[in-house]
Amino acid sequence: MLLKYKGKIDTDGYLMLLLSALTLTATAGISYFICLRKIYLPAKHTKPHCEDDVVVCVLGKKLLNNKPDDEYLLRLKRAKQLLEKDQKSDVILLGGKTGRASISEAYAGKEFLLMHNIPESRIYLEQESQNTLENILNATEFLEEKNKKIVVVSNRYHLARAKRLAQGLGVQVEPCAAEEFLELNLAMVTKLALEALHVHWYLVGRYYAHATNNKRMIERVG
Repeated sequence: MLLKYKGKIDTDGYLMLLLSALTLTATAGISYFICLRKIYLPAKHTKPHCEDDVVVCVLGKKLLNNKPDDEYLLRLKRAKQLLEKDQKSDVILLGGKTGRASISEAYAGKEFLLMHNIPESRIYLEQESQNTLENILNATEFLEEKNKKIVVVSNRYHLARAKRLAQGLGVQVEPCAAEEFLELNLAMVTKLALEALHVHWYLVGRYYAHATNNKRMIERVG
């Protein structure tokens, strides 16, 4: 499947992917293991709760037959718990239509929260994004308007990337883990390893954008 950005083939993304691979080779993998450490530590130590009066920002995930999969359900259940604990907090659900879904990831999340008695007045949607970077980029204006602390809820393996992408766009966030603790099994180790590749790709792209003063890419990655 071709990488796309705003409906077009993502030539910048492919260029940065190539540069990321060259960097891995040039550093004999050291740059990758640095990224892996940056992924693992937040995955292990992030708490599954947060303070009150915040905007709970739930990152979307590809739907399965128009329904949240197990990992997305964990994110939504954590958001529900946070919203039930504090009536001042609101939630923004992120994610557009992806794959073969006929509804957006955000809308599927809204259906779950409504089913669990979270008032619709506390639920906001962002339904245009196709990936984590677009999730955060498209939500930035809304998050700034709310003028509250932002808590990003996602699965443990995904937290470090989400926080780094947000910070790159000038958005300060507090991560909140969907799972109670990090369970290290083969599936989780694989996910952590893949996340490290994503973060390596992003960081290489960001450094390149600033080193070359590529304004188009800087606008995108911060």
